[in-house]
Amino acid sequence: MSPAAVLNTEFYFSLLSFSLIAWKYWIPAMRERPFAAAVAPVLLLHSFRHLGMMYLNPVAVPDPPAAGFSDPTAWGDVAAAVLALVALAALRLDGFPARAAVWAFNLVGFGDLALATVNAQRFQMLAKPIGVAYLLPVLVVPALLVTHGLVFWQLLRRAPAPVAAAASA
Repeated sequence: MSPAAVLNTEFYFSLLSFSLIAWKYWIPAMRERPFAAAVAPVLLLHSFRHLGMMYLNPVAVPDPPAAGFSDPTAWGDVAAAVLALVALAALRLDGFPARAAVWAFNLVGFGDLALATVNAQRFQMLAKPIGVAYLLPVLVVPALLVTHGLVFWQLLRRAPAPVAAAASA
């Protein structure tokens, strides 16, 4: 099996596993919570996207990839992490500011993953040894994709009915 086939197999297994976790555990839990309580754990998870900076560190990636891949990938991840923390703080404001901050985070974070995917193909990253950074595309990216999907779902769904109204129905 080629290295690209192995990486793709691992990616899709992780994507399937995180999707099953979302379906069985995250979605039911998120349905029962108000918007801020539903998205806060996802924002905390994305605050760790600074890990994308390992593409810039020769300790993690002995032969760092071309700057055309590593720079936008690393700094896009940092931007997503910062926006996740800003959105987390904005959740305390509720209403429009919170939703706007979460939208900004989710659009930038998802866009960063899309750009990294395009750049990975453009710079033939599957043909390069990337050391410990291998865990990013096979484990971290699938989790990020699933959680971005969950946040888009939360942003687009109608607000849940108040608990008192649901109890009296």
